[in-house]
Amino acid sequence: MKKVFLVISVVVLLLIAAITVTTFAYARTSDYESSVLPDKTMINGVDCSGLTYREAASRISQEWNQRTLVVFGVLNEELTDFTDFGCTYDIENEIRKIKDNYMVFAAANRYFGLPVSVRIPMIVENYSDEFRERVFAADFLNHPNATESRDAYVDISDPDFPIVKEKYGTEADKEKFFKDLLTHIQIGDLKMIYDERSYYTMPKVTAESKELLDYQKFCRDYLGQKITYQLGSETFTLTSQQLQELMKEGYSGEADEEKVAAYVASLAEKYDNVGAKRSFTTLYGKSITVNGGLYGWTIDQEKEAAQLTADINSHKDVSRPPVYSFEGYGEYSRDVGNTYIDVDISTQKVRFYKDGGLIFSCDTVTGNRTTGTLTPTGTYYVINKARNVVLRGDNVDGTTYESPVKYWLGINWTGIGFHDADWRSSFGGSIWITNGSHGCINIPPSRMGELYNKAEINMPVVVHY
Repeated sequence: MKKVFLVISVVVLLLIAAITVTTFAYARTSDYESSVLPDKTMINGVDCSGLTYREAASRISQEWNQRTLVVFGVLNEELTDFTDFGCTYDIENEIRKIKDNYMVFAAANRYFGLPVSVRIPMIVENYSDEFRERVFAADFLNHPNATESRDAYVDISDPDFPIVKEKYGTEADKEKFFKDLLTHIQIGDLKMIYDERSYYTMPKVTAESKELLDYQKFCRDYLGQKITYQLGSETFTLTSQQLQELMKEGYSGEADEEKVAAYVASLAEKYDNVGAKRSFTTLYGKSITVNGGLYGWTIDQEKEAAQLTADINSHKDVSRPPVYSFEGYGEYSRDVGNTYIDVDISTQKVRFYKDGGLIFSCDTVTGNRTTGTLTPTGTYYVINKARNVVLRGDNVDGTTYESPVKYWLGINWTGIGFHDADWRSSFGGSIWITNGSHGCINIPPSRMGELYNKAEINMPVVVHY
């Protein structure tokens, strides 16, 4: 027995020595240094004899993509199959390592003509969008009655901010399936079992999530605040969602000044209306459109942003109008309301309405159409009131004029306004066409005092044709 064991040991030692010598000799050959694979080399079942590493990578990739991966259900029924994978593979470096990793086999191939057969992982480097879309469109991944999973969330529309529990659905997680399919392609396992229960989309947030509970506490601490803007009939209250969007990240409840400033800018864009285009029907039934002028409301964005920031940080309910840099007459309105002075250039009439009732009406003479000193149209307001002033200016011919008047109601900053004109013997009609004013609105002296006494600073004045 000892003799047999000794013989076997000697044979093994000789064999090891022969392999070592052969391998060592092979490592010194040009074949080992060459970038060409030996004859009879099979990689992943693909004949790569005599190919360069790059050529072998290309051939293996091409043939691998033409294989067929079959998907079976849990009852071993065939659901579908995929071929033309359209993938690219990062395998050239693995092929370069074959002579090192399988040097004994490579040496045996060189000296004894033995075949070399190896397997390498088919690492997917990229895949085509077409292949991904084809997989995603598979019928078994798109059941018409599948339901979608839903994360748990805080219902911020409810003043108690309850947590709505997560919902588990039956919709397939296509991304997860596609990732698993690529894994099968990489390892060469071309039979895949699909158990739909393993691929249901799962909620990422549950009702017991600490982060969700922390968020609920934040909502209850800070988002129940009511900040109400009063803009005449357009009063509105910030929603909990809007309030949250105006706060800093995290759960501090502090206002984010940049976000507040941006929000106030959006308010101004929506509600500022000085000189805005206004289309409406006058209180005497005429449909008009006026554009431009000085009348309206303008939000003071800097001061309003500071006030809103302070309101948010107070965590107390607030109800107020915006901070304005300029305000019209009475409550905020997009139109002129039912108290205003109406100047109808076409009919040369001035009408004054107070709370919807006509309290003054007379003929007038407006700017001279022939000379081009027309009365500007638009929506203005009574800027100032003055008694016994002298109007000065330039005539069209270059001369100057000085006209004393008893009453003055200015409507813009370029010297246009209402005043008495005792140098005129008649008003109304077509006088304005050839003998109109320098742009002012001339009122009969017998009526101007009445208009002056009824008018108030900031009252709107609508000038139109």
